[in-house]
Amino acid sequence: MLSGKGNRVYSRRRGFTLAELLVVIAIIGILIALLLPAVQSAREAARRLQCTNKMKQLALAMHNYSSAHGCLASGYIANKTATGSNWCRDNPPNMLFGAPWTVLILPYLEQTALYARFDFTKQFTNVSYSPAEGDFNSGNHRAWKTPFDGYKCPSDPYASISESNSLNYVGVQGGGDYGDAACSGGGRVFFTNGVSYHNSHTRFADIRDGASKVFLLGETKYIPGAAHRGGDASTYFGNGGCYVGWASGPKMDPHGPNPNTLAAAVLQINAIANTGGEARPSLADDLFPQMSKLFGSFHVGGCNFTMCDGSVRFVSETIDLAAYRATGHPATTVCRWENCPNDGPTCPNQKKGAIPCLASRQYCARPRWSSRPLPLFWFLAWGRRLFEQPIFQRMTG
Repeated sequence: MLSGKGNRVYSRRRGFTLAELLVVIAIIGILIALLLPAVQSAREAARRLQCTNKMKQLALAMHNYSSAHGCLASGYIANKTATGSNWCRDNPPNMLFGAPWTVLILPYLEQTALYARFDFTKQFTNVSYSPAEGDFNSGNHRAWKTPFDGYKCPSDPYASISESNSLNYVGVQGGGDYGDAACSGGGRVFFTNGVSYHNSHTRFADIRDGASKVFLLGETKYIPGAAHRGGDASTYFGNGGCYVGWASGPKMDPHGPNPNTLAAAVLQINAIANTGGEARPSLADDLFPQMSKLFGSFHVGGCNFTMCDGSVRFVSETIDLAAYRATGHPATTVCRWENCPNDGPTCPNQKKGAIPCLASRQYCARPRWSSRPLPLFWFLAWGRRLFEQPIFQRMTG
């Protein structure tokens, strides 16, 4: 550009000042801070949906198993009867602690090849340091170490290890107070009032409360992994450590029995803060005595449950504990009407009908037809109303 005197004049373009640059950086940081939770929430919603779909697939496999065998898959198989008060703590010679439900339904998850790797005539591995047949090279133990994503919740950071054989979905063996357990030891419980339990063969006809109102499977974050008792990655993939896998059979002995792939509705959902995938903070926080008594997940506010009809529901961790426990077993035991007192400690409301009686999961329920003789005036009133019906009047007119 030329001036009036023929001199060339150059214009200088003004750049950003340091203050302006800092303001722009601050605005970008605020936008990222606002968007990041939304992105994380969207990702968690996607993971939760994927978790729901996995549980629906497991429910479908259970239904297909029932169609083929006439009953739902047993919680696990063992050549031992559940008799006496200490059957879960007794380990006589030649006991066979066999396949859990997670292995039994493999053919209905399109995993026939993996199913064929297990020998059902031999012991199954229950925990990592107790291999099948006492041999770390046995076929059942090698199959036990096989990873399977079908039993992993996408929201579990521990399950993100591709080579892990972790478990996030367990069968519901029942529900109730700790004292309602059929057998217990060291804090561990074995219930037999649910759908999947010790040698169970539950049919849909046995679910008298309705298939849509009873738990079939539930989420858990409390199955101990390799790191829980101080292990590391090398321990996890090796033969040491002490952890449970998706194909673990039951453990029954005086020192620490556990159903491993089953849990009961005893404690509230997410009642324990620490998880199985992380190292236990202290010996008192060990999850082996707790894993069979509660459910939980990495989803905020509760966990998913598969109902017996195949639907999946998200159950809040603030659910009423009595209702939650009752949903864990397929039929409410009903007291006889004459055995329910008018008042007293078993019926504190001093009112007959739908109030606790004799046990935490039993209720007073008046029969539809009373055993007491009906008054004569009741028959007279019923007869009068019958004669007043138009159809009867036309017949006698």
